[in-house]
Amino acid sequence: MPDSLNDSIRRHLADNIWIYLIVMFLFILGISLGALAVNNIDEAAKTDAITYLEGFLDLTNQNQLQSEAILKQSIKYNLYYALILFFSGVVYIGILVIPILVAFRGFCIGFSIAFLTENVEGNGFLLSLGSVLPQNLIFVPVIIVMGVIGFNYSLWALRYKCFKKSAAAPRLFAAYALTMLVLFILLVAGSIVEAYITSHIVKAIVPFIKY
Repeated sequence: MPDSLNDSIRRHLADNIWIYLIVMFLFILGISLGALAVNNIDEAAKTDAITYLEGFLDLTNQNQLQSEAILKQSIKYNLYYALILFFSGVVYIGILVIPILVAFRGFCIGFSIAFLTENVEGNGFLLSLGSVLPQNLIFVPVIIVMGVIGFNYSLWALRYKCFKKSAAAPRLFAAYALTMLVLFILLVAGSIVEAYITSHIVKAIVPFIKY
């Protein structure tokens, strides 16, 4: 069984190497644009963001952040994201929407890291790594795989719509839905890391920064 799974994974990677490269490029592009966007936001938006950040750091410093609340919020956000990606893959316009979704996730990460680094004195970069990196070690690979699988299914949906009906449609959809469900479970694992590991890392860093 493990050998069969490994063979399937290797075959999947070999068959989709160019799509993986494109999706990863879009993700990295999103990170770069997010980092650049920090320097282009207006003063009012920047002030609001800094005020929110300071409030968050105060709550963290006072041990008032609840891991359960973070977990619920993270799962909710990732559920919405996964559902949008899933349904985008079902329709042929997903070949346009899915790259935007992947780049947007990269944009959020790049913006977060750059904003924290620029606006938190002293250990801003350390705070950005501590607050962003742990959960994204799970989130990023899963999102890239979801993007590739959704893009592939969207291409198939386009061929299915434009040419002829396929008897394999129910089987392919079931495989697509099951794969996306497994990947969403992995996103939940990332949410658990965010709630119960990242939050404690941030709590350990906050006393050593100025804000």
